[in-house]
Order: sequence, then C-alpha cells, then structure tokens
Amino acid sequence: MGSVLSVFNKNTSIELFLDLENSEPQTEKELEIYNQASEILNQSSTVLEDFQNYKGCGQQIRKAISEPSEENELLAWEAVLPLVEQQSYYFTFYMQIRGLVETLLREICSGDTKETSNRLVSLQALVKHFVHLLDFVIRFDYIKMEKPEMQNDFSYYRRYVNRKRSELDINDLVVSDQDCDSMSLTFAYPAPMLKGVIDTMKAFKGKRVVPEENLTQGLSSMVNVFYYLLENKKIENTETKMFCLRAMVGTLVIFDHVDEKGAFHNKSPINIKGCLTLLASFDPKQQSLINIVKFSSAHWRDEKTKQSLKSILN
Repeated sequence: MGSVLSVFNKNTSIELFLDLENSEPQTEKELEIYNQASEILNQSSTVLEDFQNYKGCGQQIRKAISEPSEENELLAWEAVLPLVEQQSYYFTFYMQIRGLVETLLREICSGDTKETSNRLVSLQALVKHFVHLLDFVIRFDYIKMEKPEMQNDFSYYRRYVNRKRSELDINDLVVSDQDCDSMSLTFAYPAPMLKGVIDTMKAFKGKRVVPEENLTQGLSSMVNVFYYLLENKKIENTETKMFCLRAMVGTLVIFDHVDEKGAFHNKSPINIKGCLTLLASFDPKQQSLINIVKFSSAHWRDEKTKQSLKSILN
C-alpha cells in the first residue's frame, strides 16, 4: 500500500511516496525505535480481542443492590475482581500507547522544518507504526462505546472497597488507590484512547521538543496521504481501506487539537472538504467515525466552522 502525493505547504509542492505495508527501518536508530514500538503494538490484537470479549457482571451487582446481603455482596465482589484486573490491563496498555506516541513523534518530527515531509518518507517505517497505533486507538474506542457495563463494574468495585476497606486484606485490592483514580478518570471518556493520545500530543507540543510547524505539517501531510489513497481508489482490500479511513479520521482529529486554528478553516493545509465528503459517503456508512469527528474534534462546533462543512456530516 503505497502512495505518491503532492503536499502543498505555502508555495512549495513536495512529492511524497509512503509505503504503509512494506516499509522497513533504514538506520540503526530507526530500527531501535521501530523494535520498541513493535514490542508494544504486537500486543494490540490481543488487547482488542480481550476487550471485545469483556462481559460485565451487571446481574450480580443489581442483585447485591436490590437484595442486599453478605452473600449477594460477596458474589458481586468475586465477580467484579477479575473484571477490574482486565481493566487494569487495558489501562497499563493505554499508558504504554501514550508513551509510544511521544517516542514516535519525537523522531518523525525532529530536524529542520523544511525537511519534515522528507522525514515522513525516510522514516516511513515509523510512520507505519504511528498509523497502526492510531488504528488500534480508534478500534479500542469503538468497543469502549459499546461497553457501558465497564464503568458500572468499576464503580461497584470502588464503592465496595470504600465501604469494606477496614475488612479487606491489601492483597484483595487489584489496583492501587492512585491507579484507581487514574483509571476512573480515563475510562469516564467515551473515547479514552483517543483522548489520551490527544492529551499526549498537546503536552508534547507544549514541551517544544520539536518545532510546532514540524508537528502540524507532519500530521496534515499524513491526513492528505490517507485521503489520496482512498479517494483515488489506490486500495482494493476492504480491511486495508478501513485501516486507512480510521487513520485519516484519527490524525485529522489530533491535528485539530494540536494546531491553533484547527482543521476546519478556509486555509487549512488539510483537504478538509474532501476528507469529510469521503467519510460521509463511505460504504458501508461509518457512523462511529463520523461521531468521532463531530464530538472529539476541538473546533468542529466553533461558530467559525462553516455550516457548509458541518452539513456534510449531518
């Protein structure tokens, strides 16, 4: 899956070729970061499969609340413990993903601003991993939106611990109080993984480790590459099409948070009308991705965002 794309930056046009399937590291430094990323991302399929199979214990919790007794409360507690352990596993991976985002972008977006697009090409193995990361993030959040029982389970765990703390052995607590607070805040969001990536990107931008223009130019160029691949029917495989579409939406939303003016203004470096039109007309309809743009973007609801753009997704 490769693409040649003319990326326009002010008055210059740069030809990019990105191969998001077969690219391999070209230097020892890139290989080191690539292997570090692979170690984390190779776990992503297992995390998604485990999360897809997550089954809450709502029945036991409802019974413990409606028919309070020591027996019913204990049954609910025993049912919720392994589920909280699962959630702790997802939270640990969430933190690894956040760390990996900064590691990848620190390398991809460093150097001379004029060379940002060239670095996307020379480091496209790392770009490939960044795209895989975004694909995982979007897919995880898809599942999260269909698992309201996840928060109910965790809420019961916290209430039980607070009420029975003096009676519980420290070994009965599958997560620390600090992690408990962090997990509660993280999974309260409808799209926690994307929110975590956005927060990491904004914090990374604030550190000024790389020039801000490098970061925004790199993100906008990637969005345009994904759009080009899909719009010009460069991809035949259905699964790969979805991979690109999720990456396009995820990168677009992140750019909208990182760039001061966002993605939806007249002079946006992103072909925003094209991206939105492609998303709205995609077959089969991708309402979850449409909702991510509408509800997870920073500037979508701004008054300055033209109604003509908003109407594309309405």
